[in-house]
Amino acid sequence: MIPSPVFVKYDSALFDAIHRDVPTFLPQEDHKEVITWILSIAGAITLFHLVLLQMVKVWQGSKETTHATWKASYQLTNLLVNLILGCVGIYYQLFKIKSDEAILDRIVGNEHMMLFSAGQVGYQLWALPIGIIFVGETKSMIIHHVAVICVGSVTAFISSGFRYFTPYFYGVIEISSVPLSVMNSFKNNPDWIQKYPGAYKNVRLVFGITFLLVRVVLWTPIYWNFVSLASMLLYSSDVVSTQIILSIFILASLVLTILQYFWASKIVGALVKGGPKKKKEAKKVD
Repeated sequence: MIPSPVFVKYDSALFDAIHRDVPTFLPQEDHKEVITWILSIAGAITLFHLVLLQMVKVWQGSKETTHATWKASYQLTNLLVNLILGCVGIYYQLFKIKSDEAILDRIVGNEHMMLFSAGQVGYQLWALPIGIIFVGETKSMIIHHVAVICVGSVTAFISSGFRYFTPYFYGVIEISSVPLSVMNSFKNNPDWIQKYPGAYKNVRLVFGITFLLVRVVLWTPIYWNFVSLASMLLYSSDVVSTQIILSIFILASLVLTILQYFWASKIVGALVKGGPKKKKEAKKVD
């Protein structure tokens, strides 16, 4: 699963050849296809969300669309979309991706995996306005949505789009968001926590483990391989447009990585605080 080697030496001949022989953008036909995919995916998720919105209203027994209704349907949509992305990503990562792939093929090609880019951009185009207008997403999540659109657009439209890495970063990591959606549903319904404390505890544990595994432990070496290659490609370029695109690409990816570590620190902090707190509560009961 982790690219080998992770640490790559700079090969000036290779990067000069890429800049010389590979055009900056993919063919126009590919652009039309990926735009169609992006809009179709965003539209499909929107329609699916609207159906879930009505189902949640019926389940809540409410005639009005409240903030709680939007939030519940939003989280349910996220759960199902992330489950699909995560499962497809895991399949590709296990059976389609070679850990010893040639350096050139990690940077260019793999157009058949543009569906991951289209899926993420379409997903974020749905999530961003809904999250801001109806759900009240945190600033960090809004930054996350924008950053994903930036990196996703580069992998979707640029020839040197590093699509080799998309099954992991656009697919596998989303599996950790599935237990997160379930955990958030518990938080939005405190009575569930009182009725099923064991289930809530297990969901939190599964979320913490999966997040730390796919977004920290595995993320770090895979990201290092990607960002080192992207930085080498930027360093070797003398075309302003390419430099701007790659700079935005790398910066957005760094923002996403910092967010993962920020959220991971909060998870670890919660796990550490949870242990002693439970012990104190147990002593009080005794």
